Amino acid sequence: MNSFKQYLQSQGKSKNTVETYQRYALEFISFLDRDNTEVENATTKEVIAFLHFLKTKGLVNKTRAIRLGVINHFYDYKLELEQITEHPSKHIKIRGANAKKVTPILSKADLENIYSKYLIPKDDDKRANRNWFSSYQLSKQRNKVVLSLLINQALTTAEISRINLKDLKLREGEIYIHGSRKSNERTLKLKSNQIMDLMEYQFKTRIELLKYQTNEGIESLILPTPVIGKKSASTSLEIWKGLSKELKTEHSKFLRLRQIRTSVITHWLKQYNLREVQYMAGHRYVSTTEGYFANQMEDLQSDIDKFHPLG
Repeated sequence: MNSFKQYLQSQGKSKNTVETYQRYALEFISFLDRDNTEVENATTKEVIAFLHFLKTKGLVNKTRAIRLGVINHFYDYKLELEQITEHPSKHIKIRGANAKKVTPILSKADLENIYSKYLIPKDDDKRANRNWFSSYQLSKQRNKVVLSLLINQALTTAEISRINLKDLKLREGEIYIHGSRKSNERTLKLKSNQIMDLMEYQFKTRIELLKYQTNEGIESLILPTPVIGKKSASTSLEIWKGLSKELKTEHSKFLRLRQIRTSVITHWLKQYNLREVQYMAGHRYVSTTEGYFANQMEDLQSDIDKFHPLG
């Protein structure tokens, strides 16, 4: 199983995932051993028998689908080594296991409304003499930049948290996004209206926020909010919680920050080809990008229901 472990690691699987997949593969091999069936000689019939065996053990369809996915990986590995010539499980589907909950899509107008209606209080605001106003104003200025990255580049909150000053290339009109175990690195174009906002944030707002940071030499682009009366700041998690709470209050269609990313990627699929969207979204596998077609179809069905003369 060591070579299978190396294969999984080459696929970018985490340590815990590799260990789990190895355990599930051994369980399948042990099942085959009951009838003295070599794993290389197993057919679709044996795989289906194993899945039925799991059902008798009380495993639900979704869990059995995970086990089937491991078997698929195992035979992909066997094919790569040329130890088998036919894949016995690739075409097997477990009905209902892959039902994906469709996320309500925000229209382009909704997204623009979310951004344009997020207002930053001005210096002559009637609350300007309050001791909390400066912190509040800074957080709103920062959040406006965060919203622009969510809506224009469809970034995740984790990706935004990883952006450093050196990743922001204002002269080139680009921003570099770090990869992770789940996503690919990429360089994305900035919209023209973002560049001025990001420049003002970098050279004005961020410098003010920096005064409240305890980590010297911090290079993160997005900084937490000052805590009144303390030379410290809130956490990144509190940024996302606070922003999400604000948007829920102002926009009835808004559910969560992740919904923005899903909406933007769904709109991209109508404008760009699949591989372009995969790159822009940072998806490691094109199948992940394809999953967003479910939202596109749901969006299309909404239009049919709304505009069809028999609707």
